[in-house]
Amino acid sequence: MKKLYSLVWLVSLLIGSTVCMAQRIKYHRVHVQIDPLQLEKLLNNGLDVDHFAYENKKDFTGEVSDADVALFKRNGIKVDFLVTDLEKNYQQLNQQLDREYAQKAAKGRVAAVTTPANFSLGSSSYGGYYTFADIPVILDKMRALYPNLISVRTSIGSSLEGRPMYMVRISDNPDVDENEPELLLNALHHAREPIGLTQLIFFMWHVLENYNTDKEIRTLLNSSEMYIVPCVNPDGYVYNQTTTPSSGGMWRKNRRVNSGGSYGVDLNRNYGYKWGYDNSGSSPTASSDTYRGTAAFSEPEIATMRNFMIQHQFVTALNFHAYQNAVLYPNDYESPNTNPELPFFQSVATYLTAENGFTIGNSQQTLNYKINGGSNDWQWGEVVAKNKIYGFLPEIGSTSDGFWPASSRILPLCNSMIELDRKMLRISTNYGRATPTGSTVVRPTSTVVRYRFQNFGIKPASLTLTAVPLSSYVTSVGPPKTYTGLSLLQTVPDSISFTVDSNTPSGTPLAFELAVNNGMSIIKDTVTLNYTTECPAPTGLSFSNAQSNRVTLNWNAVSGSSSYAVSFKPQSSSTWPNDTFVSGTSYTTPATLNSATVYDWRVKPSCGTTYATSSFTTIAQNCFKEVSGRVTFEAESYQTSTAGTGAAANRSWSVFTDSNASAGKAMTITGTDVNVQNSLVGPRLDYALNFTTTGTYYVWVRMAAGADGIYDDSFHIGLDGGTPVTLNPNSTNYNNGSQSWSWVKAAGSTAFTVVINTPGAHTLNLWMREDGVRVDKIVMTNSASYTPTGTGPTVSVACGSTVAGGGRLGDSDVQDALQATAYPNPFDHSFVVKVNPADTQTNLRLIGNNGQMHQQAVMPVNETERTLQTGTLPAGAYYIEIIRGNERKVIPLRKQ
Repeated sequence: MKKLYSLVWLVSLLIGSTVCMAQRIKYHRVHVQIDPLQLEKLLNNGLDVDHFAYENKKDFTGEVSDADVALFKRNGIKVDFLVTDLEKNYQQLNQQLDREYAQKAAKGRVAAVTTPANFSLGSSSYGGYYTFADIPVILDKMRALYPNLISVRTSIGSSLEGRPMYMVRISDNPDVDENEPELLLNALHHAREPIGLTQLIFFMWHVLENYNTDKEIRTLLNSSEMYIVPCVNPDGYVYNQTTTPSSGGMWRKNRRVNSGGSYGVDLNRNYGYKWGYDNSGSSPTASSDTYRGTAAFSEPEIATMRNFMIQHQFVTALNFHAYQNAVLYPNDYESPNTNPELPFFQSVATYLTAENGFTIGNSQQTLNYKINGGSNDWQWGEVVAKNKIYGFLPEIGSTSDGFWPASSRILPLCNSMIELDRKMLRISTNYGRATPTGSTVVRPTSTVVRYRFQNFGIKPASLTLTAVPLSSYVTSVGPPKTYTGLSLLQTVPDSISFTVDSNTPSGTPLAFELAVNNGMSIIKDTVTLNYTTECPAPTGLSFSNAQSNRVTLNWNAVSGSSSYAVSFKPQSSSTWPNDTFVSGTSYTTPATLNSATVYDWRVKPSCGTTYATSSFTTIAQNCFKEVSGRVTFEAESYQTSTAGTGAAANRSWSVFTDSNASAGKAMTITGTDVNVQNSLVGPRLDYALNFTTTGTYYVWVRMAAGADGIYDDSFHIGLDGGTPVTLNPNSTNYNNGSQSWSWVKAAGSTAFTVVINTPGAHTLNLWMREDGVRVDKIVMTNSASYTPTGTGPTVSVACGSTVAGGGRLGDSDVQDALQATAYPNPFDHSFVVKVNPADTQTNLRLIGNNGQMHQQAVMPVNETERTLQTGTLPAGAYYIEIIRGNERKVIPLRKQ
């Protein structure tokens, strides 16, 4: 009898092998260029591609059959073969990928999690993947090692050819179906996607081995039941193993014998919800890879899955597939997606993929084609025979991995899924977590444990948090907090108060357990606070009313503090000056600060020793006031700069550093050999000035020649855009070509003089005559006998100052006459400056928080609105400085 059975088995095997060879379909990895309309047309007319990449709306890369190749060619589309006959060449291709990955691994690649001790790859002869016979062996080993966490394997039904569909349950009480939230995990709907099975086994070992050491896993398994169906399609999986024993088999469907002699139904097109909705989301053609079968649930494998899900109360499901590095959610049958719970699915999928970066969406968004009769849609859409299940479909692996990733890629792909799998377990049950927040220092005036409570469960739950003191110095603690009705991932800031023994020494650590009880299990997190009798440093540090020489510093009050110590210094200095003591929560500095300078500042309370620190930047001064017949300003403190034209079209003024220059900086024009003579096409600098004394002013300029000496030492000077006073200096040079700094007030016999006929705002103009010329500082004086020396006198006070050397006026005194606004604030790609009408131009300067000027513009007379484009600016704090004559307003802005 035994010999007869063996003979029958051998004959069956030979016949089966012959049939297998006869029906073997070749698949190839190809690249084609095809536009979206052509692609959609072919997908609707028989293109039977399962997974592909589509980039730039033209580049298609995918694994297609001979029939698909013929379809491309019939439609005049050139096909470039990347890999021919994948089944035949997968092993060779993966060996090459293994070598390449080994080189990368040698450079220090680290796995995301520790590989479970009991996890191992499948046979090397099968590409590192498990055979169908390996599955019960692995499940039995899990049961033998962890009998209190995983059930004995059972079969929930049989495949078409009679093979078992194994199932196990993982929970803290695995042999009993408890009233706990349930999660379904399954793999291998499609026979050529073994990575889904492998990463599922990896995850099972991960939770089993870490139950006793990972408090989150322990809490989750104590509060839920995981049901695992490792292989939904046993027949197709065995078929691939039989036809391609070295791995790489491309069979996808089950092994149904269809009319006409073809084989197989796509099991992920055989579910009942929207089954056969159209012929693009599934195929009515029996030979197609996406053939949906003769009716919904016509296949015993899918009928078994339906019955199994009806018998249980699954909250969520993960249906593992390959490949595309994506997570799919319903509705897959349509595009665009009209799922009324779409925002919820998007939120969950975003959360699940935060670590691995998988793309999210329905099948059209992620795979570029629709699916009808799929597991995702039925799990969510069927709510009569069963409860609603939130199903997600991970497509594991990239296009280069394909359906059978190289063995060296298996562990990285398992690692890429571990956080997603854990998160799905987390949201499937009643789970919340408290995370300590805020300062870890507590004082007698504020004894609270602050935390952020977050709900992770999909289903409504009641979660109770208790603060349990672990220190004998804590004499009482507030009551537990119960959280109900929180939505998925909703976060609530909260706190629990406690009291401390009055004899507690300063510096004592106070430990608490934050215990969250979901009614089935408790998870505890420890937080340690440090008790001190000292006041904390102030918070809310900010500055306002920033000007070129002073600023107002602000902070929040500290309970128990009667005064505050404040000090500031240039950021370039390492030495802090003595503190100034103030009674309030703001301090205005003396008007002695340098313009466009970054300062650090600090403040501490009278009852504490810890400073809070911050920084501020003074704005650049660009309007100078004449006092007693003289006004002095640095060359780099210009109001506007205009590029050259004509012969000087490629020239412009720029700042350069020089240790011998006043303030260490000066202006120059890079280049040689350009002399514009008496024309005014050279680049121009304009300086905003305000005069109270009229009359003739001598203009002294501290200058130096450029590299070409006498050919780089001249400029033009004028007032208010009028005719320059230096138009005819050709007979001699300004400083005889000296490259050392010197003061000049004449071009040959032509004196630099301007006449101020009316008091008020004026503009001094400085044009390039010869490129290369360098200008450091300018003094205007009504004294014919005055001669500056060295680096000259100090810079004059800003427009709006009351007296020479005195403090600046308050903002209301300086700014009220100029009515201006800037909006929106915060801004993004642009903002608008709006001013009141006037009979003179308005100058705008956009300044960064570090004093750097980013933009400048001039609003002509009667222009009341100007839009400034800011798309290239980084996010941060800015100021818009608005100047009109001797009126000025500064508005703080922030770019988002």
